[in-house]
Amino acid sequence: MLDQDIAMLLGTPTPLPSLTPDIVPLMRAQMAAIGQSLPGVELAEVRDIDADGVPVRLYLPAVQGPLPLLVFLHGGGWMLGDLDSHDAMHRHIADRARCAVLGVGYRLAPEHPFPAGLDDAATAFAWARREAGALGCDPARIALGGESAGANLTAALTLMLRNAGEAQPLFQLLVHPVTDMALELPSFDDIAVPGLTRDYLHACRTMYLGDTDMAEPLVSPARAGRHDGLAPAIVLTAGEDPLRDDGEAYAGILARAGVETLVARLAGLPHGFLFLPATIPAVARSFDDIARIIRRYFTSE
Repeated sequence: MLDQDIAMLLGTPTPLPSLTPDIVPLMRAQMAAIGQSLPGVELAEVRDIDADGVPVRLYLPAVQGPLPLLVFLHGGGWMLGDLDSHDAMHRHIADRARCAVLGVGYRLAPEHPFPAGLDDAATAFAWARREAGALGCDPARIALGGESAGANLTAALTLMLRNAGEAQPLFQLLVHPVTDMALELPSFDDIAVPGLTRDYLHACRTMYLGDTDMAEPLVSPARAGRHDGLAPAIVLTAGEDPLRDDGEAYAGILARAGVETLVARLAGLPHGFLFLPATIPAVARSFDDIARIIRRYFTSE
C-alpha cells in the first residue's frame, strides 16, 4: 500500500496523453518546475564543471576529505531530467551519505538516442576517476549509481567496463532500475500506476532505443551473456512500482553470477520516490536508509 502522506501529495492521478516526441519538451518543463520546488540542503560547495564535454555538477558536504565519490545518473525515462531538476536529490544524498556526489547531465532521447546517454556516462565516469584527487576525492573510493533510467545506465556501464577490461567502480547503486526492455514481468500488471503504464514505458523505450534491438545487453543488462566480474551491487526497489520485479530479478541474476548483491524492497514507496519532497517522512527515511548503505559500502574493507 502506498504511504499515506505520499498518496495525499499525489492525489488522484489522471491518465497522461500518449507519449510522443512533440510533448517531451512540455514534460521536461514540468519536471524542471517540480525539481525547482523541491527543498534541498546547503552544502560546503556545489559547482558546475565540464567533464570532457559532459556537463557535471559536484556536490561536497562539509566533511574533511579526501571524500569518497558517488557518480550519480538521474532518472527520467532517458528523455527527461537534468542537473537542475535533480539538484535537490543530489544534495540530499551528498549531505546524508557524507560523500561527494557528481551529478551527470547526459544527453537525452529522442534527440540523442542510445548510445549517446551511455557514452556520456562513460565519459563522465572516466573523467571522475582521472580527476578525483583534484576534486578533493579519494581515487580508491569511487562508486557509480543511478535511479530508474540512470540505474539502467549504471548497470550497462559496469558491463562496458568489464568487457573493456577496465576496473569496476567500488560498488554499483541501482535504485528501481530498468534492466530488461521487454517489460514483461508480473508487477507491470499487478501494480497499476496511471502514467507509468506499459504503453508509456514502451514509448520511452522506443525513443531511447532508436534502431537498437532491445535485446542488446547495453540497453537490457539482464540479457547479457554473463554477469560475473561486476562491482558489488546495491539493488533497491519500490514496493508500489510496476518496475519492482525487474530490479529484483536483476538482483537474482547478479547473485547467481557470484556478484556480491544487497537487495531490498522499500515498502510503501512509488517509482521515483527520490524525486518527492524530503519533508515527507517516508521519503526522508528512504534518503537516510540509502545514505546508511552508501556509507557502509564506502567504509567496508
